[in-house]
Amino acid sequence: MSKQTFEIGLVGAGAISAGAYTGGVIDFMVQALDQWYEAKQTDDLQAPPHDVKISVFSGASAGAITAALAAGYLGSDQPSITTEAEGLSNNGKNRLFDSWVDRIDIASLLESHDLADENIPVISLLDSSILKEIADTGLNVQPREQRRPYLAENFELLLTVTNLRGVPYAFELMGNQPASYDMSMHADYVHFRFNDSGQNALPDRYTMRWADFGQISPIMEKLKISAIASGAFPIGLAPRNLSHDIPGNQQDDWYSSRKWPIPTPHSAPHHCVTPESIPVNWGKLQPDFLYNFQCVDGGVMNNEPLELARSVLAGTGSVNEREGELAEKAVLLIDPFPSNSSFKPEYEPAPDLLKTALALFGALKNQSRFKPDELMLAADQNVYSRFMIAPSRDGETFPIACGSLGGFGGFLKRAFRAHDYFLGRRNAQKFLKDHFVLPENNPLFEEWTDAMKNTHCVRDSAGLPKKINEQRLLPIIPLLGKAKVDCVITAWPEYTSEDLSQLARQIESRVDIVLDRLIEQYFKSNNPIIRFSAKLILGRKKHDVVEYARKTITNDLKIMRLMR
Repeated sequence: MSKQTFEIGLVGAGAISAGAYTGGVIDFMVQALDQWYEAKQTDDLQAPPHDVKISVFSGASAGAITAALAAGYLGSDQPSITTEAEGLSNNGKNRLFDSWVDRIDIASLLESHDLADENIPVISLLDSSILKEIADTGLNVQPREQRRPYLAENFELLLTVTNLRGVPYAFELMGNQPASYDMSMHADYVHFRFNDSGQNALPDRYTMRWADFGQISPIMEKLKISAIASGAFPIGLAPRNLSHDIPGNQQDDWYSSRKWPIPTPHSAPHHCVTPESIPVNWGKLQPDFLYNFQCVDGGVMNNEPLELARSVLAGTGSVNEREGELAEKAVLLIDPFPSNSSFKPEYEPAPDLLKTALALFGALKNQSRFKPDELMLAADQNVYSRFMIAPSRDGETFPIACGSLGGFGGFLKRAFRAHDYFLGRRNAQKFLKDHFVLPENNPLFEEWTDAMKNTHCVRDSAGLPKKINEQRLLPIIPLLGKAKVDCVITAWPEYTSEDLSQLARQIESRVDIVLDRLIEQYFKSNNPIIRFSAKLILGRKKHDVVEYARKTITNDLKIMRLMR
């Protein structure tokens, strides 16, 4: 790749309803890239001549759903949503906005389409039926005639999932008595590759053409279900089933062909590694075995899949240059919730079995997300191979409306999601202009004229060029055309008492059917008296559930100034 080309990997962190923010970031980034490349084609003297290539997008949970939708967005022509008026008249044309702002809502999640058949058991507290509809509409798009010029020849898409079945590995241990150490891998991901031909296939990923968007195919259905599976928040949303074909030659199967960074013996820790495959301990399988497994939210095990994107850019076992004058590749983390686990001085140990189990689940989830080394590099201004964009709104403590209720708050009202979508666009504009930059002595800018540098360089509050080591800072993705116009942001939204009353009725309706179905499900073999008693006891608890939800929602929204 030319020294005048900068390679980019995108990472979408888990976000639940704040996927609306990530969608807004992607919407503006594509707009900015399109405007720049259009200006280059018209010989605009202010259009910098270098190139960028987006090579990979890894995502977890809502970040994975957005990554999949972004693949469809990049592979088709969809209009950017720049104003509230355009959003109201969108009518599904921009699938990112349609999916994250218009379609996903608590009203749909509290319906009962998932329980229409009396023989179907309860598998989630919320109705997840709308998610398949979103995946269908979001990815059934009319493909472009030509790939966008800033997309890599092979564009990689990696969606994390928590594999409940697990992948078996075994290692022989040396000692006075040989023994096998067995382990199971659950932090899984599904890997897709997009290119023009559908060729260059590898055994650890699914390969499809950009032209396949809008067509019905097994791989397209796999993409849809994989995205939904990554967002299947445990208990709240329904788990999903996935499968991979395991060929007769198990050394070339989906998992055994993956490369792992293995430390080289006698080398300094974490410096010298060799990419190696590790065979899976499948045992004796029938030829062409179908490995099926149930999945829940990919964010449970890997909520910020930075390493997946980084290893695609650098190659397994390699590193990207971090110094400003040498950097030629970078991962960009989009994280709507970079600091939502503030320490609370007050602490009370769990008093009973249920709360202990819940505390354990929370501890396991948080520990799996503990990646200080990766996130510190993304936040370090002296590292030019990792960047992070996160919500910011005029210094407000709570910049993102979807952040209430542990990230579920955005489902309560369209105005919350619309606000965060436009906030994502505005933050992306500021980020590309002032933060996604390199010093001017980087080879990327060798063909820039001084006039270009003076036009696009980062400036301080006094309007003077901002410098580091006497070097001006220049944008990797310059803003031209309409991308230079300040992005709008909607007013801070508000949840009303009428909204809350309507929500309480919807919750009560969902609780009614879920409790009735659970009684039939778990007391099916008992006599009518036992079922009647269970229904009576749980029926009395229904009011408590609704009131608890009402109180929790009210308190949280008031803390974030979303409700008076």
